[in-house]
Formats: sequence, structure tokens, C-alpha cells
Amino acid sequence: MPDSAKRATTRRVKIILAVVLVLNVAVAAAKLIVGALIHSISMVADGFHSLTDSASNVVGLIGISYASRPPDEDHPYGHWKFETLSALIIGGLLAMTAWEILRSCFERLHTGTVPDTSTWALVVMGVTMAINLAVSTFERRRGEQLGSHLLTADAAHTRSDVYVSLAVIASLLAARFGFPQADIVIAVVITGAIARAALQIVRGSAGQLTDTAVVPPRTVRELALQVPGVLGVHKVRTRTGAGSNHADLHVQVRADLRLDEAHVIGHMVADKLRGELDLDDIVTHVEPPDGHQTDWRPEGAEPKDEKS
Repeated sequence: MPDSAKRATTRRVKIILAVVLVLNVAVAAAKLIVGALIHSISMVADGFHSLTDSASNVVGLIGISYASRPPDEDHPYGHWKFETLSALIIGGLLAMTAWEILRSCFERLHTGTVPDTSTWALVVMGVTMAINLAVSTFERRRGEQLGSHLLTADAAHTRSDVYVSLAVIASLLAARFGFPQADIVIAVVITGAIARAALQIVRGSAGQLTDTAVVPPRTVRELALQVPGVLGVHKVRTRTGAGSNHADLHVQVRADLRLDEAHVIGHMVADKLRGELDLDDIVTHVEPPDGHQTDWRPEGAEPKDEKS
């Protein structure tokens, strides 16, 4: 992806995160205020969950600002992993939210407080849930279009708030019909959905940070061997970046080829892989086939060590 396109994509991601941040703050404030007034533990927990949505937006804005910096002497491969690190932090915030909900449930068991089930509280929950659903859907689609792992992770975080809101509405309705314990039971159940979202985000982010392969080595070898002049392929490695995937491999060619001829084959392999697979940056190391040996050394070089 050209640098100008990357900068444009980064600007779009920042604008989306800023808009979502404002909406999340408004939603969180509404839930916290109303939840405190009606003494609903699930609604207050939902408000704190929305507040972590806002915190994740701030983390995302900071992360994308670092990730968009161009490569420098200390970071020759760029700063894109800052975006992945930010997504990992979002997963951690989700896990903390799940724990806070469980802790609040245990406290309610001791206090036995019954929530107020006024109609306007249900209206507030319905409106905020609709906002969260619209925001998460928009953010997920834009994240997929822009190839931003940060936006898709943040969308998953926001969507989990929809599940929490549904549970809160159900608990308020149950309390209205004489089952206040549902406020606790439903809060425990939705904790599983939040924890699941956290696990998915952490797993995806950890995969990027640990350079998990994005293409099976066998697939890369099979395609490279289709290029005329390629005798063998080995040491295939692939990894992912922010919106781009990378690969490097060793390509074996005839030992009697000139350097420029071998270089052409290396470029043909890169073009083949780039056209057939979702790979952007490809590095090929051209070398002679297995079993080839030579005693040649450049003028002035030390003699070959026979033990090596």
C-alpha cells in the first residue's frame, strides 16, 4: 500500500474512533446516572462497560497515532505493532469489565437491594442499546474495509455492550414481575459473552505480535515452484502487519546463471506470490540448489575453512 494511501487510511481510522468515543461517553453517562438512581446493579455495570468502550477508544487513538509513524532508524519495519498492542489492551479492558460485573454480583447477594423498574429506565436502555448496535456495526464494516485490526477489535468491544444491555433490560422486566434476583443471574450470564469477546481479541492480537504465519509454507512453495527456473524453495516465513502481509523465502536456481539472471527469477517469484496470495512485502533470497559446492572465493578473501 502506498504511503499516501496509508496516511489517508490512518486519518479515516482516527475520525471514526473520535466519533465513536463521543457516542460511547454519552451512552456511558446515561447508563451510570439512571442505574444509580434506580439501584440497578446490572445497569450500573453496563454503564462501566460503556465507559471502558470510551477508554478503549482513547487507547486506540494513541495507538494509531504511534502506528502511523513512518519507519525510522530504531524501527526500520515501521510502528504498526503499536496498533496491535492497543487492540491487546482493549481485550484486557474487556476482561477487567467481566471481573467487575462478577464482583458486583457478589456484593448484591450480600446487600439484597431490589432495583427500581421504572419505564423511563427501560427507554434509556433501549435507546443506548440501539446506539451501540449501530456504532459497532458501522465500526466493524469500516474496519474490514480499511484493513484495521484496531477498528474491528473495538467494534467487538462495543458489540459486547449490546449483549449487556439486552441482559439489563431482561433483568429490569423480571424485577417488575417479582423476580429481582434476575438482576444478578443475568449479569453473571452475560459475563461469559464479554469474556469470550476478550479472548478473541487477545488471541488475534497475540497472533500478530508473535508473528503467526498467515499463509501455509506449503502453499508458498507450490506457487514459487511454478515459476520457470526455480529448482527448489525452502525457509519460507510469513507474518502479518497492519493491513499488509509479509513473506521471505529462499529460492534455488541453477548455479551457472549470471547474477542478473538469478535476480530476474527472484523478482518473478515475488510477483507470482503477490498476485496469487494476500502478500504485500516479499523478500527472496536466491541461492544454488542443494548439493552444489564451490571453492571459489573473492580476491583477498580468506581460504575456505574445510571444517565448516
